[in-house]
Amino acid sequence: MRRVGDGGHFDRLLGAARTHWAESPSGDRCIVAEVYDQDIRAVARTLLVAKALCGAATARLVVLGDTEARQLGEVFGAARDLQPETPPLALVTDRVDRGMPREIPVVHVTGTGTLQAYALFPADGASSFQEELPGQVAAFFEQYVWPHRDLIRPSVERSAWQAKCGYQVRTDTERRQLRSYGCARLGLDPGLPTVAVFGHKPGEDTELFETTAHYATSDEWANWLFLDPVGGAHARMKHVADTLSTNMLWSLTDVAVAFGDIELPAFGIPVIQAGWSEGAECGATHVSRTPSELRQLLDESIARHAKGDTILTPEQRERARLWLWMRRCGGDVPTQLLPHWAHGDDYARVLGVNLRYVERDGDPLFGAVHRMWERRDPLLTRFDFHHPAGLSTILTPVRSTR
Repeated sequence: MRRVGDGGHFDRLLGAARTHWAESPSGDRCIVAEVYDQDIRAVARTLLVAKALCGAATARLVVLGDTEARQLGEVFGAARDLQPETPPLALVTDRVDRGMPREIPVVHVTGTGTLQAYALFPADGASSFQEELPGQVAAFFEQYVWPHRDLIRPSVERSAWQAKCGYQVRTDTERRQLRSYGCARLGLDPGLPTVAVFGHKPGEDTELFETTAHYATSDEWANWLFLDPVGGAHARMKHVADTLSTNMLWSLTDVAVAFGDIELPAFGIPVIQAGWSEGAECGATHVSRTPSELRQLLDESIARHAKGDTILTPEQRERARLWLWMRRCGGDVPTQLLPHWAHGDDYARVLGVNLRYVERDGDPLFGAVHRMWERRDPLLTRFDFHHPAGLSTILTPVRSTR
């Protein structure tokens, strides 16, 4: 991936940004942007959200980062002082320390899509992403998304169909056939449920991951697939990493243990949430916060699946599809200024072109950031969920996928 400062397009990007952001607000109030990532896509997104936030809060921009990032920040209108005299109004960052308590609002700009961000606005003293954000996201979901699920459903189904593009199994018969082949290939017992463990990051949720691995080593009633390195204590415990296709992995998985956001419940696969995620409390998964809760959920899910049952309820599946839609559509803000994440190595050139030819007036990015800042919403949204009547004129009916 192209790094900040690489190639001739970076110089042209600096010129385009300098022209686009001709004015720079001054004053004591400031927004601080942390841009330590070397990926220019992450840097550009963070700077643009911070710049929009400066407009919403009437503040100047201060950029912290390496030389190239600060250079790009300056043409975005950033002040040169690296240590503001007054505390900043907010911090915008692409790398958030989930466990660090903060006394000021923190906006975490995330990757993929066009533009996604989560925000934590401390109310009663310092608070951290890890403790407060999932609950605030769930409260937003319960108030503004779940009650309007019938209105949103056509768009939800379209998003689910797009998300499933990597999984080409069309019928239960095809899944059973692929599952049988996969068990034979891996030396697993096809008569036992298969538990797949997803998304663990070293250094995070260590206790629950070790609990899962220890449970697997002594379990006699399930097959186990780990995407992360783990020692196989018996023939039914496999480290598969990236060796399985999506078709194979999903067909084999009867129960999942996840350490981050995962879309499997939207497609009928129950998930035990063992790690932190922004949407963990939106009701799509079974959340385990302690080793004992995790072991209890594993006992129940394996036992019920062995009897042909599942711990996934119809409501959980519907909530999972709504949350999938929120991540891919409702919480992904389109803007003519920022290229899509998928542009990859061509990102700097496309961003430079956009800054030369796209006007800021009316761009959805600025309205979305203003809305988030004024209402203290926990995430950036494409639509104004506070006025659901307007959604019916914005959301389009689902098209036939045949």
